[in-house]
Amino acid sequence: MKTFKAYTNINDLDESILSFSRNLISSIKNKIKKTFSKFKSGETVKVKLNFATAGKVLKEATEKVDLKSRMGYYSEFCTAYALSKLIKAEGMSLVGNTPDQLKNIRDNYKKNKLLDRKLNFGKDSTKVPGEIIRMEESGVALAVSIWKDMKQNIEDIEVVDFEIKITGESGKGITKADIELIARKKNSAQIVNHIEASLKAYKDWNINVSNSTFTSWIINLLAPDIGGFKTKTTVDSKVSEFIKRYGLEKQMRRIQELQSGENSPAKLKKTIGRKKAKDMLDEQGVYLEVRNLMIDVFENQYSSRKQEINDNFLKLLGFDGTDNVYLAVQKEAGKKVSVLSSKSSEEFNKILSSLKKGFNVEFEKSNKKVSTVVTFKAGKTVLFKSKFAFRDLDKVSQFVSFKDWQ
Repeated sequence: MKTFKAYTNINDLDESILSFSRNLISSIKNKIKKTFSKFKSGETVKVKLNFATAGKVLKEATEKVDLKSRMGYYSEFCTAYALSKLIKAEGMSLVGNTPDQLKNIRDNYKKNKLLDRKLNFGKDSTKVPGEIIRMEESGVALAVSIWKDMKQNIEDIEVVDFEIKITGESGKGITKADIELIARKKNSAQIVNHIEASLKAYKDWNINVSNSTFTSWIINLLAPDIGGFKTKTTVDSKVSEFIKRYGLEKQMRRIQELQSGENSPAKLKKTIGRKKAKDMLDEQGVYLEVRNLMIDVFENQYSSRKQEINDNFLKLLGFDGTDNVYLAVQKEAGKKVSVLSSKSSEEFNKILSSLKKGFNVEFEKSNKKVSTVVTFKAGKTVLFKSKFAFRDLDKVSQFVSFKDWQ
């Protein structure tokens, strides 16, 4: 039998499996969409996974041993187990029965209701091993379809707790299993707790979305393949590779010196203390110098490589759509907590959609203030602004105000 992973793409299933599953899959799609498309915070919804048997009671003590009916039940246990594996594999919350427990339920049913030597399926007995494999594979196909439709129809799936519950009787000559997929979407307070557990809860909407060193800010935007934070090589080797590709040696070597030279903010902070270092750096105008050099390097490359650099900028800010953004803002303990989700905020998605169509990056800087505004514009329309500043003496920080993105 093929591995579970081989069936995570339903199009890879062979025709015999698809022929068994197609009718069930088409009936499931509408049920999933109807159940989950209007799933709101604080609600609990349920959908039965008894697609093959419709929850039919098998009176095994009095009825003829029926391979088809028992295989129907087995396929449902297979679907339940496969679905639990998909939920866990994608990092979603699964409560109640674990994949291992659901596997035990499935395997016990197979052992006692399908493979027990006391059973007599008559002329169908030779079909049992092949049908078991077919049900296991079709169970994966159904699970993949269910999970795909759920992801398409559930907003903010990251704040949903899933449970696969099996109730009913097995034994005393009766098999009746109600297999339910239960989804509970956290209420507003629980969502805040969820966010606070995985992200930082902020005190205002002006949020630090990115921190870099002087050189890594440039490299992450203009040549991320050189490494930025990720590649474990020296600053000198990264800067040398950048110069080899794009020139700008004078600017890049000066930025490197300001980052890691003898009188760099990081080394001064260690030798004379943070306050004295800051006073010295401010007096010498170091931050104005390094900011202007960084912007000069950026602008030198931007006009000829705009799309590529725009994509890198969105990744730096976390706006490339790879991850969903969740923010919880509480100005004071005990006060109202506001929540922003990139999946449910129309304004947020409007901005992200506009960014995908193209934009220009412009810097608004002053020779008196280090803090610089980075404006993201589509034509003459300002999509949003980000502030560019220095933090902890040797870090470049990007701030975005999300106040109007709710």
